Amino acid sequence: MSSKIIKFVDLAGEYRNIKKEINQSVQRVLNSGVYVLGQEVENFENKFASYIGTKYAVGLASGTDALTLAIKSLSLKEGESILVPANVYPTIFGVALSGIKIKLTDVNPKSLNIDIENIKKYYSREVKAVLVVHLYGNPVDMSPIVKFCKEKKIYLIEDCAQATGSIYKNKKVGSFGDVSCFSFYPTKNLGTYGDGGAVLTNNKKIYEKVKSLRMYGEQGRYNSLEIGHNSRLDEIHAAILSVKLKHIDKWNLKRRKIAKLYNLLLTKKGIDVVEENRLGKSNYHLYVIKINNRQKLMDNLRTHGIPSVIHYPLPIHFVKSFSYLGYKKGSFPITEKYTERILTLPIYPEIKQDDIIKICQLIKI
Repeated sequence: MSSKIIKFVDLAGEYRNIKKEINQSVQRVLNSGVYVLGQEVENFENKFASYIGTKYAVGLASGTDALTLAIKSLSLKEGESILVPANVYPTIFGVALSGIKIKLTDVNPKSLNIDIENIKKYYSREVKAVLVVHLYGNPVDMSPIVKFCKEKKIYLIEDCAQATGSIYKNKKVGSFGDVSCFSFYPTKNLGTYGDGGAVLTNNKKIYEKVKSLRMYGEQGRYNSLEIGHNSRLDEIHAAILSVKLKHIDKWNLKRRKIAKLYNLLLTKKGIDVVEENRLGKSNYHLYVIKINNRQKLMDNLRTHGIPSVIHYPLPIHFVKSFSYLGYKKGSFPITEKYTERILTLPIYPEIKQDDIIKICQLIKI
């Protein structure tokens, strides 16, 4: 057993680096006496929309709620469906809670992201929206998908839960679709100390609909026009996120440098890694490799004090609660193949270069 334990993430270390700013922001909220939907939320919404490159942002209670409310805001009809990649376990719950019919697609074997080839393969006339997920922070190849959705006159939704700050063709992901969704779960590159999420859009109608849905479907206090949710980003979380937003590009750059070192050391050994989109820049929320002897490697890493995680061990159609979709084993061969081989290694701004070298020394084909 190694004497040193390498953390999978180091949220306490991140906090220590910005402790004074965070403490001041939290104290400011406590002193204000306003804790829900006040000035801090509005300020963060404006800053975050500007950062991503959209007109509007709505702060919500979670990334799952962001997906649910974003889809509901499109007012799709009964029987209409949405295309969703088959390897995005957390995403699918937000989609399902919207009530929309789900149609799964396979993914690209190199990036493990949805791509235009799979969208065209699984598209049918009842599909009225495509959900792209920038998985692990790796930007999807958006241009052909944007073009396809415009040609078919269907909605394009971006799930950017793992991709805050990721770039495609010099634009932030989250600025390409009709609506985009973000998560501020603590482990995210931009995370708060609890739960949080946001919906971003350039469409005023969608923006107003999501704002209404987050507060009981109201337009004016106690004037509920439809059954809505109770999903609000708290003032304290908004204040914390405003502080962290100032640091996100610096943190993402550190992650990219760590990923570059991983790539250098692992590709020399013939290890297959998730391929970054050459037209963009991943924020490297997660660093994922593809390896045949996964359990053996996980056990060996654990013996040396190194944690590793699988994102995600099951395709959606293998998950019991989604058996109603009617898919069988073999429906999505690429997804099924790589859910058995993918493994996430530690990556975060505070990790040391020596730790990366140690991890890579333990990885063998």
